[in-house]
Amino acid sequence: MSEPDPTTKRTARRALLKYALLAFVLVGGCNTDLVTKQLATERLEGGEKVEVVSGFLDLRYTENDASAFSLLSSVDPDIRFPILVAGPLLTSLIVAVLLVIKRRRAARELLPFALILAGGLGNLIDRLRFGHVVDFIHFHVRDSFSWPIFNVADVLIVIGIGLLLLQTMRAGGRATPVGAGT
Repeated sequence: MSEPDPTTKRTARRALLKYALLAFVLVGGCNTDLVTKQLATERLEGGEKVEVVSGFLDLRYTENDASAFSLLSSVDPDIRFPILVAGPLLTSLIVAVLLVIKRRRAARELLPFALILAGGLGNLIDRLRFGHVVDFIHFHVRDSFSWPIFNVADVLIVIGIGLLLLQTMRAGGRATPVGAGT
């Protein structure tokens, strides 16, 4: 049996490293989210806020049984919960399929999908386990501005979407529609 040529070996090694990186981002991101939520629950639930940067950043425990920015909070909980599980589940499935479809792309092109999937799964796991998502990071500017409280999963999702937008802008109209091509 003949030895594979060096180019084939190098290509296989690159692919393995790419998938290892994406798996690390996916598993590491999801686990980081879940661990930080567990710590927030253990150390912040029922307590006062913890100031990290006075007047700008504090940690405070909240349970979000709605969605981002309290969307759907006025919807009947018996209807809201299935929507808040089905939506992220479907989105995670679509993102996972896109990762497979686009598997031949460079790691930097796939990274946003891994980040979005990691964050989506982190919040979905919370929702399935507890019926709510734990949020605990609060940015504000003293008493004049307050961003809704969020968590690490939300950060991963926003970074992933931001990277996708940057990729699209860099492509300058030459972008392949999401899901098209390999």
